Amino acid sequence: MSQSIKNLTVHLFNPETDYSLATDSENYTPPMSILNMKHSLALLPALYCDEGDMILIQENGELLLDKNIPFKGLLEAKHVTVIGEQRFVDLMNSANKVVDFNPWGWNKTLRKWCLNIGVNEENLPSLNALNTIRILSHRRQTIPFLSNMKDISNDEIEIPHEFTDVETALDFWRANDPVFFKAPWSSSGRGLLYSQDLEYRHIEPWLRGIIHSQGSVMGEIAYAKKIDFATEWQCSNGKAMFLGVSTFYTSPRGKYQANIIKPQEEIVGFLLANSNVHLKGNNLATIIERQRLLLENYVTQYYSGPVGIDMMITDEGNIHPCVEINLRNTMGRVAIEIFNRLNDPNISCQEQEYLSKISSGGFISPISIVDTLTRDMESN
Repeated sequence: MSQSIKNLTVHLFNPETDYSLATDSENYTPPMSILNMKHSLALLPALYCDEGDMILIQENGELLLDKNIPFKGLLEAKHVTVIGEQRFVDLMNSANKVVDFNPWGWNKTLRKWCLNIGVNEENLPSLNALNTIRILSHRRQTIPFLSNMKDISNDEIEIPHEFTDVETALDFWRANDPVFFKAPWSSSGRGLLYSQDLEYRHIEPWLRGIIHSQGSVMGEIAYAKKIDFATEWQCSNGKAMFLGVSTFYTSPRGKYQANIIKPQEEIVGFLLANSNVHLKGNNLATIIERQRLLLENYVTQYYSGPVGIDMMITDEGNIHPCVEINLRNTMGRVAIEIFNRLNDPNISCQEQEYLSKISSGGFISPISIVDTLTRDMESN
């Protein structure tokens, strides 16, 4: 009897991906804050990859020679190999291996980097495919999603607006203050402007800059909210597979802070307890099924990979079924994977100890991970 062989999987943490999509450039250089996160958390995929996977390091392979590699114990426990550019090229171009390359997110800059180091073009997404990913990653994609959810949404939830001129956006602000303005492409709450306590002199230049650089700006009602959460999906072969629900904290101005690590039944119970389940639009199961259908209608025929759909529960107890759509990996997906690994009976003691340490407060964020790594390195 033949036994199926698992494809070799190579992961890459490239948190700059949304910013690269914004520029639509093959030569994007991230700001220093994003580069620092990328360097500090280059081995973040160790938290969610499968045993025997590989993690690619882009920056000259220097981290490969560091005897104090963060995540070292976890890498050993899961038999994960850290590789540099040349090994990556050899694997991608090998005729004898099927390699799944799973970056945090795809963009033209990453594609060009792969080509420059020697990866054959036929082993990479085409420019047309990346143009489609960019279009689908634009925040305006919430409009068709919400338009096709009106029959199952509460009347409190309004469809966002896209503005291509500053004065129309300002009129929306004056009529609805407070509002959120959002850049078409950004991540983790960056590229957001919350108008509360801001004046014209703060808002007008920001709007002008975003419209000039990205072509438009999204305007949304700023709901008073109780909970931020998301549904996590894996898209492949035209289908969207539901992976679970994640909950997270944001600042009052919408900047991402941390994800909660809890059992799915506890998260769902918490969401149901805080939503008005007897009113139209607050049936979570119905919303998730509609999201699946919409992903398969709008996304999966063009894209394979992870998707996260951000949502919220308002102070009125109503579910907002689509705040944002992220065609990339998310910290919510990482939180689900960590919980699943911690509750896997086959997990090694070494991996369990490390994951427990990373998630010791019941939550996880890039900052908390860096803090844990820093303490570990200082104590060694």
